[in-house]
Amino acid sequence: MELKEYLKIVKKNFKLIITIGIITAVSAFAFSVAQPVKYETSLSLSIIKDKTQMTDDFKYNGYYALQTSEIIANSIEQWFKSPETVDAIYRRAQVDSEFENIKSYAKKFTAKKMSSQYVEVKFKSGTREEAERISTATVEIINNKTEKLKEISEQEVSFSVSSENPVIVESKADVFLNSIIGLISGLALGIFVVFLRRYLL
Repeated sequence: MELKEYLKIVKKNFKLIITIGIITAVSAFAFSVAQPVKYETSLSLSIIKDKTQMTDDFKYNGYYALQTSEIIANSIEQWFKSPETVDAIYRRAQVDSEFENIKSYAKKFTAKKMSSQYVEVKFKSGTREEAERISTATVEIINNKTEKLKEISEQEVSFSVSSENPVIVESKADVFLNSIIGLISGLALGIFVVFLRRYLL
């Protein structure tokens, strides 16, 4: 079949293709409008050395303190993948977690070690108030777990975790972009339907 024949088929079924494209675009528009507003939050966790270990061998001078803080940063990054930690944060914040399964726990937070003393944590919530409560609970729970590390090390590891005010941004679905994508997808679907129908008939 030559290109002219393909174009002829498309021209003959132009109204059907356009109709499918418009229906898909309208559906994408309606879906985008119906999406609830989400709040994206970025929380910076800073690892602070509480005190210097005074020993003859300078066990916790600047170099060893840096190494220790990096170990703690690695631990914090992994804690957010633990269902136990995530559940504790949501319980402390008194926010309904709505976890569907174990895997969903690991998807609630995105934690990334940016340096040996800095971990960035991102998450989404339904309201700004929830975002603030989750942020506060996060710092408290992570500090509690850091305290347990102190106990295990018999107070030799003396670090705490602090955070400035979280950055909370309202996130809405891009209605225009989704509608355009829906239109393009619908036109492609319409062309596919036309050629499929011609092939079957």
